[in-house]
Amino acid sequence: VKDITGDASVATTSGKKRYIFDYHCKVKYDILDEGDDVVASGAMKLPDINSGSLEELEIEVLGWKKAPKEDTSDATECRNALVDEIRKSVYSFVGDFNAQY
Repeated sequence: VKDITGDASVATTSGKKRYIFDYHCKVKYDILDEGDDVVASGAMKLPDINSGSLEELEIEVLGWKKAPKEDTSDATECRNALVDEIRKSVYSFVGDFNAQY
């Protein structure tokens, strides 16, 4: 995670406390080959991570900072797998947070 901003607060409704957050973050990533050399890199934005919704999480892929030199299909497949894993991790975090608070 490169940057994270946002707000968190506590609201009381009908005498019950609710913990609320709304975050925005930027994620930088490197894709490595078998020899741990960087073959591609880039960044993504997650503009709306919040406690109120487990709906579709928007992940904005900002393009390659370092584009693959040859066939981009493997690097694109890795990047897409990373997007899927980030989405799963955020859903898990929000679900756990809401279950606790």
